Formats: sequence, C-alpha cells, structure tokens
Amino acid sequence: MAGPPTRVLWIVNLTPARGEALVDPTKATFGGWISTMLAQLADQPDMQVAVAVRSPGGPMERREINGIVHYYVPPAKDALDVSEADCRAVLADFKPDLLHAEGTEMAYTRRFLRAWPGKNIVSLQGVMHGLEPHEYGGLAIEDLLFSWKLGPTLAGASLLAARHLLFRPRLKLEAESIGLAKAVIGRTEWDRAHAFALNPDAPYFTVHRILRPAFYGEPWKLDGVERHSIFLSNALAVRKGVHFVMEAVAQLRRHYPDIRVYIAGAPVTPEGLRDWKKHVGYPAYLRHLMKALKVEDIVTFLGTLSADEMAARMRMSHVFLLSSLIENSPNSLAEAMAVGAPVVSAYAGGAPDMAEAGKEALFYRPIDPQMMAWRIRQIFESDELAQSLGAAARKRAFETHDPKANRDRLLAAYKTVMEANT
Repeated sequence: MAGPPTRVLWIVNLTPARGEALVDPTKATFGGWISTMLAQLADQPDMQVAVAVRSPGGPMERREINGIVHYYVPPAKDALDVSEADCRAVLADFKPDLLHAEGTEMAYTRRFLRAWPGKNIVSLQGVMHGLEPHEYGGLAIEDLLFSWKLGPTLAGASLLAARHLLFRPRLKLEAESIGLAKAVIGRTEWDRAHAFALNPDAPYFTVHRILRPAFYGEPWKLDGVERHSIFLSNALAVRKGVHFVMEAVAQLRRHYPDIRVYIAGAPVTPEGLRDWKKHVGYPAYLRHLMKALKVEDIVTFLGTLSADEMAARMRMSHVFLLSSLIENSPNSLAEAMAVGAPVVSAYAGGAPDMAEAGKEALFYRPIDPQMMAWRIRQIFESDELAQSLGAAARKRAFETHDPKANRDRLLAAYKTVMEANT
C-alpha cells in the first residue's frame, strides 16, 4: 500500500503578479526553467508540490493553481526578504518533507533555510562568488572615472557603487545559504567547483534545465535568416560584455555594410528623468561607446520578448552571440542551441560544458573583440559551417534538456536526500 505523498516546498526568487501561476511555462518571461520543471512535477501522483514567491500588493495569500499550491508572500522592509512570521506561517501550513530552494543569493532564501530544520536541497543559478570578480565587465574603472567625459565618469561611479553597495552584500547571503544546504543541484563543472568551495560536504546532483516549449519547435533554417544579423539575449549587466560586441561589430562593418545587431531588452536611451539609471549607469556608457564607434544605427533593442518571440528571433538570426565574461549555464545559450542557430560564445564559466568547441559552437576568449569578430566572420563566410554547427547544437540540446530525463534526475535527487540519515 502506497504511503502519503512527499511534500516538497519550492522557494523561488521571482516576484510574479499576485495570482499568477508559476506552473504555466507558456507565460514565463524570466526564470522559465522554474515553470517548466514545476509543470513536470505537477502530475506526479506520489508528490504534492508548493511554491513560495515574494509578491507585493497585499497580505500573504494561498492559492492552488494547476495542482500546485502557490504562496504569495509580501516582501519585508528589505524588498529581497520576507518576515519571519510569514516564513513560519508558510512552513506551518504546508508542512513540507523537503525544502527546495531555487537560487541562493537573496535574504528570502536564507530566511527559509534558517527556519526549516528538516531536509533541504539548493539549486544553484548564477554563483555570486564566481560572478563577483567580473562585475566591471573588463572595464578599467579608473579610466572611466578619470576620462573627463560626463557619460563614462558617471557610468564608472555607478558601477563602483553597485558592486560595493548592492552586489557584495549578497555574497554573505549566498555563502550562508549554500552552507545551510544538505545537498546541491547544479549543471556545470564551474558551479560544482564553487559549491565545493562553499560547502564541500554537501552532495552534488546534476539536473539540467527544461526549456520553454517554444524552443523545441521548428529548427533554424539558412533560407529563413537575415544575413549578417547577430542576436544577443541580454545587455543589462556590464558582465554581459556588450561593450566588446560594439568593438567587434565596428570592425566587421567594414566587411559587411549590412550587418545588424539585435538585443533583447530595454533600449539604453532613457525615457525622461524618471529613467535616471540610464543617465548614469552602464547604459550611459554603452550609448557613449556606440556613438564613438559609429554603430548606433545598426543596433536595435527589442524590449522584453516572450518565449515565442525569442525563438522566432533566434531562427531569423545569422549568429546567436553569447558575449558574457562569466556565466554558469546560460539558458539563452541552451535555447539558441535547441533552435539550431549557429552559436558564437565566450569561454565563460560553464558555457564550454554546454557545447563542444568547433562542432556545436565557436568559442573565443572573453575580452577579445578581435577574436569575437573573427568567429562571427567564420559563420558569415561559410553556410556549410553555419548549418553543421546549428544541427549538432540542436541534437546536443535536445539530449541535455530532455524534459522527462531531467524530471527523473530531480526526482532521483529528492529520493536520495529524503533517504539520507542527515
């Protein structure tokens, strides 16, 4: 006779609208891997799953949506935290057998891990201790500060302040959260090394992410692309290295006058005084750089893209470019590979674990715009190379991100943790 279902509570660092179902992957814009995995777990007959998320706009609320209990927990005075009382109320109401924390750098996660004395498992996202040395994105801050030009000077001051006031405080939160972990889930040698450095006694499980459904659809085809177009999925953080992309594109434009760059996300041009961060931060530096390099007219910011829009843009792009100085296992790279787009990527963190160099992607060393430009040019110049890279990448991605296989890996990790004596 089967026993009662295992009760698993997910702690998620997202802030959806109150009442929004995290279990619907078709609506996920950010953190899509959370929705796709929750959807896989929702119909497990021997498991009851709940998810706790920070959600402003009212008192704590409990709803059951699509077979999963959702707790909408209001943020505390610190927007990245919740109150002790609300945290304990969730735990008392759901009574989990296992706590699964998705992400490690927020006070919210640490509070739940502290409050829960039972079994837990922690999923790594981007490991802040590994990201921190790259927060200036290879830029020489002293050169920006003493450039005697308003835009770069303000950008340098903004980056300096963000690293010391916003980023570094999260290192302590992450160290404590990973230190409290009874087990760790990751995906790359890079995150495994950092997990070992912070908690060498925690067993490590490899569970790859499940992609949103749109990326398992129609493959990239050469006759459907905009020739000499490059697509990037993010330009928000300086460590994404988009300033090096501008240098590479300025070089490539001499050979490809029709070259175009498309970037997902908000434009770097501010909309009035309320958009003050774009007047002083990294966007201000990018605007200055694009103007100096005379590439403003060939760069288009596309705004926030849905999964369908992102997949469509990847299919019409000649090259997908991952220019980050550091990453763990970037979802955008996995998505581009699943679509079958030809990929150029920096050797960044765990990215080399995701694709074989020369077969499934072309790699270059970060902070080397000349080599970046050369790799892009190789694809522009060879349709055979573009098609072989895309086909091999798609095959690899379908194996790595197989939904059922990764669901089963996660369930096996849960079983091991639940059966452990500690």
